[in-house]
Amino acid sequence: MNSFWTFLQLIFVILQVTSLALYALLPAPWSDTVLVAMILFSLIIGIVIWWWSRRNALTAPFRQPFLSSDSLQLFEQVFNDLPTRVYWRDPELKLLGGNRAFANDFGIDPESLAGKTDAEIDSLASNDVLLERDRKTFSQQAPSVNAEIELKVSGKSQWVEHSSVPLYDDDHNIIGILGSYYDISGIKSVAEEMEKAKETAERANQSKGEFLANMSHEIRTPINAIVGMANLCLKTELTQKQKRYIKVIDSSSQALLGVINDILDFSKIDAGKLTVERIPFDLQDVLTSLADMFAYRAYDKDLEFIINLPANIPTRLIGDPLRLNQVLVNLISNAIKFTEDGEINVAVNLLDSSRDNVLLRISVTDTGIGMDEEQRANLFKAFTQADTSTTRKYGGTGLGLAISRRLILLMGGDIGVTSAAGQGSTFYIEVELPLQTEQDNSHHQYLLQKLKGVRILAIDDNLSTREMLYEMLRSYQVDVKVCRTAEQALQVFQLSVEDNNPYQLVLVDWRLPGMDGLEFCQKITERYAEDIRPKMTLATGYYAEELSEKAKQAGVNDIISKPFTASTLGRSLTSTLFQRELSDADDADSGDGIPESILRAPILVVEDNEINQQVAREILSSHKFKVDIVENGQLAVEAVHNKNYSLVLMDIQMPVMDGLKAAQTIRADFNYQQLPILAMTANAMSGDEERSLAAGMQGHIAKPIDEQQLIKAIIKWAVPGDYTNNQQPEVPPESKQDEVNKPPVRIPQVKGIEFEAALKRLQYNVELYLKLVEQLYETYQGSATKVSDFITRGQHESARRYFHSLKGAAANLGFTQLQSKAADLEQFMAEGNIDKVADQITELEKRLRYAHQAAVDLEAIQQHQS
Repeated sequence: MNSFWTFLQLIFVILQVTSLALYALLPAPWSDTVLVAMILFSLIIGIVIWWWSRRNALTAPFRQPFLSSDSLQLFEQVFNDLPTRVYWRDPELKLLGGNRAFANDFGIDPESLAGKTDAEIDSLASNDVLLERDRKTFSQQAPSVNAEIELKVSGKSQWVEHSSVPLYDDDHNIIGILGSYYDISGIKSVAEEMEKAKETAERANQSKGEFLANMSHEIRTPINAIVGMANLCLKTELTQKQKRYIKVIDSSSQALLGVINDILDFSKIDAGKLTVERIPFDLQDVLTSLADMFAYRAYDKDLEFIINLPANIPTRLIGDPLRLNQVLVNLISNAIKFTEDGEINVAVNLLDSSRDNVLLRISVTDTGIGMDEEQRANLFKAFTQADTSTTRKYGGTGLGLAISRRLILLMGGDIGVTSAAGQGSTFYIEVELPLQTEQDNSHHQYLLQKLKGVRILAIDDNLSTREMLYEMLRSYQVDVKVCRTAEQALQVFQLSVEDNNPYQLVLVDWRLPGMDGLEFCQKITERYAEDIRPKMTLATGYYAEELSEKAKQAGVNDIISKPFTASTLGRSLTSTLFQRELSDADDADSGDGIPESILRAPILVVEDNEINQQVAREILSSHKFKVDIVENGQLAVEAVHNKNYSLVLMDIQMPVMDGLKAAQTIRADFNYQQLPILAMTANAMSGDEERSLAAGMQGHIAKPIDEQQLIKAIIKWAVPGDYTNNQQPEVPPESKQDEVNKPPVRIPQVKGIEFEAALKRLQYNVELYLKLVEQLYETYQGSATKVSDFITRGQHESARRYFHSLKGAAANLGFTQLQSKAADLEQFMAEGNIDKVADQITELEKRLRYAHQAAVDLEAIQQHQS
């Protein structure tokens, strides 16, 4: 503004000079006109300048230079009482002043600050960060605010938050710097403590997870031993009281295992460490395993257990069958726990479908105690239970539903409940799952071909079961009639006889109001001739062995356990209706319960150990299966492409290609229905079964091979078909029938050796057993030298597999001490603990010689007996 008035004065002077020159040069009257105009203009300019001067005189005290002594004094008065430290600098960044708090920080007199540089004040010289930041502000002509810096104040370090802004004059020229800061040491300390606390909490959480995992392993190990020994003990001769005690031990151990698993799973989910897989699976297999698992518990409480899977729902899906099974196990277990009377109904409904996906609702409905609104609201929270009283009737951790909910959310689904107090509950999960590219329905087509048009009479007093049976049998295009009571069914069957169109099969529930199922079958057998009499299948809540003899006497052809799926029911009915007419010799040979639909079925055994090969061949051949054996996974892949097999038994650890890789390769070309694969391995550690399932296998058979478990698994999984024309597998000379049927020899009791179990696996063929022992001895003697060569050449995996193979072979021959030591050495090799292998390899040699000598003693006893 001052420059403007200076310019105006300069113009006024120029006009005055110009007007005088024009007055002198111009003739009259023009000269007079110019003079008058100039006088008027000058008068106006004078008045304006007088007004400006007057105004300037009045405001002059307030318009001193911005950083004058008066303005600096004003700064001091304004800022002195502030806790914030404030200082100001001139354009040369020399200090002009500061408030009292700033001066106190650096131990200087506020009056002595003016005109000094930072270098002249020792306490400021050691805090050059202030000058650097002010210099940056000045050069950039832009504020620099809220920066955390460290200063040395009063002899100690202090964290402050500093700001530096430029000062401008009226013409917007920078004339100085205003700096300020305040102490944030306390805030910084709290923040650091919080960060440390966070890190400590994270470490503690990690330690908690590791502790839970370790403790889980440590607790599971002895509990698994308790469960295993209890099961073994139950197979021995016990009094009823002893058996009852052992069953309590077994059930309590299983309950404790459930608690441990709940806590570990919740820990994994809470830490975000638990993931769900996306692998091919069959929903029908998941439901079948649930039927097997809970049939006895439902039967024990006299509950009707129903699984309703309509035939029109695709079951070959992609997802995580293990976690889905875990959720359903929890829901069904709770339903049985909280239901004293009535039924448990597991139903699958198709909500929506496309070419690639299906949206399913799986519901578990019970007729139990139900829940009120408050209980429902808190149901899926961790450590929350419907029964919270101190005198609790129902046990549990309160984690099951919380875990289930999180698992379903991980799958992208939802879980919910509808319930009312005293009216039962329905828990449901809704999940969308991809379909497998090929929906193989060959099994359904086979059963449809066999059952189409067959007349079946079904009898059950439970309405839900009758409806399920009707729909299930109609899906096979069966001519079905359902009845509620045996008395009604007798009338219906009599009418069918009178119409010369009798029912071909009767499916009757064991427990019925009035006349029970056994009595009904007895009356049918007594009243009707063999050419009219139908085949009869007795349905029981759980297979009761004591019923077997009574059922046979009543004319029952088959017993099927509830709950059954469409697949298991179809198999049972097909086997009952179309059982081959066996000769007396066949009857004597086939009393092992093998269904006609898999009789003489071809089975591929993939096993690299010759002893284990021989044991598997012996067991399977004795049940009339046709057995092919290959030594590694690569040969197995080639074999299944060259020949159709009903089942593959796959070892896991093999040379060339292991069992997991082989299963994955086979699954690329064969789905679960076309070719079932069962893992057969000596590994029974946590996670082995999950890895087998993830690789595409459907079951897990542990070594040493349990014959009953093996045959049960084959019956469950083998692909049915017409194999009756298959050539009878050759029976090795060592296992001819006359040898097998010899009475067992006197077996010596030797510590660490289970002769009885091993000989039973070989049908008590002692000659074959001794041959296999000799083969084991020759193969594995000198193990220290062989393992040393492996380690020297760096072939640690070969050494580990060497011990693994010995472990499996020893287990099948009953050499438990040798098996245990081989397992230890295998673990040491897996961990890279070569020193322990070197220390204990000689003990392995001793146990091998001990086992061999025991077999020699057995041979001597046999020769003496003969």
